[in-house]
Amino acid sequence: MRIQFIPAKDTWELRHLVLRPHGTLADCDYPNDRDPDGFHLGAFSGERLVGIASFYKERHPELTGWIQFRLRGMAVHPEHRGRKIGARMMEFAIDHLGSRKADLLWCNAREVAKGFYLGLGMQTRGEPFDIAGIGPHFLMHRRV
Repeated sequence: MRIQFIPAKDTWELRHLVLRPHGTLADCDYPNDRDPDGFHLGAFSGERLVGIASFYKERHPELTGWIQFRLRGMAVHPEHRGRKIGARMMEFAIDHLGSRKADLLWCNAREVAKGFYLGLGMQTRGEPFDIAGIGPHFLMHRRV
């Protein structure tokens, strides 16, 4: 498996399959996808894209940090789960964020993914909250 930077549009099909199955492909074009400070990662098994994650330079008002990045849209193809693909993408991202002098990574994690993020050293902040049409989430963060 290899991890590399990819264009935002290459994330949309996997976002649709895993994160927005009841929406449209257009719903997977996130507002910050073309932000020049952001980046997108793809995990490949051979030539097949099996994992994605997007990172945006975005501050959260409840968190402290000079250079904050937000993780959004992390997904692993259902046929490839359990192979540490998400963890490897996060390791790659943390290294890259460190080289960009970022000091905080945060995300709104789905309740079902909370354990995954805790295992990567992230912490929750505050109470769970609901995102309409998606479900319960936790604000999670970690130092880079």
